[in-house]
Amino acid sequence: MDIQGLKQYVDTLVKRGSTQGEIARKCGISGTTLSQILSGKYAAKEDNMAAKIAAALNYYEGAWNVVETVSSYQQIKAAFNAAKRNSKWFCISSRSGSGKTQSLIDLYNVNADKSVIYLKCRKWTGRKFLTKLATCLGLKVTRYMDNDDLLDIITANINQMSDLHPLLILDDAGKLTHSALCALIPLYDDTFHRMGALVAGTETLERTIKRYVGRIEGYDEIDGRFKRNYIALLGATKKDVCAICQANGVTDKDKQLEIWGKLDKRKKEPVEGSGKFILFCDDLRELAGMIDNELIHQQLERGELA
Repeated sequence: MDIQGLKQYVDTLVKRGSTQGEIARKCGISGTTLSQILSGKYAAKEDNMAAKIAAALNYYEGAWNVVETVSSYQQIKAAFNAAKRNSKWFCISSRSGSGKTQSLIDLYNVNADKSVIYLKCRKWTGRKFLTKLATCLGLKVTRYMDNDDLLDIITANINQMSDLHPLLILDDAGKLTHSALCALIPLYDDTFHRMGALVAGTETLERTIKRYVGRIEGYDEIDGRFKRNYIALLGATKKDVCAICQANGVTDKDKQLEIWGKLDKRKKEPVEGSGKFILFCDDLRELAGMIDNELIHQQLERGELA
C-alpha cells in the first residue's frame, strides 16, 4: 500500500471541500484515527488501517489523477449538481473508457457527507441489487425480507434525509438484470422529489432500454424516468489531454502533443446546433495506456528498472 500516496489523496479531498470528519465517517473510523494516520502518529498496524481507508474511498496505487477541467468531467459534474440540487434522475450512457467511473468516484469522495450514495453494480437480480443498496446505506437486512420489505427500509432511510438532497450514484448500471432495472421504478416513485440519481453505464445501457420499450414490461417506465434523454460524454480536447498528461507525470510539452497526435479522435459538436465542431478523444483508457507507457520509458531511461 502506498500510504504516502493515500495521505496525499485525502489531503487533496480536504483542500477541495471535504472535512476530515466526513471522510472518517465514510471510512467507518474516528476522526482521531484519520488524523493520526495523516500525521504518521497511528500506533497500531498502519497498513491495515490504510487499506480500510483506501477501500472506502476507492483509492488504489497508481490511481489516475482526475483533472476537473476535462470536458467529460465537467459534463458529469453538471449532471451531478443538477440531480442533487433538483432531486432529478439522469442517465449517462457513454462508451467504455470515457471517464465515467473515475469522475463519479471523485465527485462522490469530494462530497463526503452521507447524502451521496455510490454503488458500483454487477449482474445482480432485483433482490441482490436492493440488498446491496440497503447494505450500502448501513441498514440491517435479514433473509426474511422480500423486495417490498427492502424497498420500504431503503426509501424510508432516504426520505428521512431529504433535507440533505440525497443523490444515488449507480455506476455500471448496464450490468443489472431486468428485475434489478425494474426495481428502479418504485425506488423513483417512492423517493419522488426527495432524491436525485445518476445512473451510468456504457452506450449499451441506452440501447438496451430503448430496445425493450414496448416489448418487456417496465422498460417504457424506466425510459420515462430518464425523460427519454441520455447523456453521452464528449471526452477530452487537445487542451484536456495535455492537462491530463501533466497531472499524471508526463510534463514534457512535446511528448504531450505527440500523445495527442497518436490518439483516435472524432469531431463533435459540444453545443448542439452551434455549427462549431471540435476534435475529441473519447477513449481515456487509450490515453491512460499511452501515459503509462511513457512513464515506463522514462523509468528505463533513468535506469530505474535495471
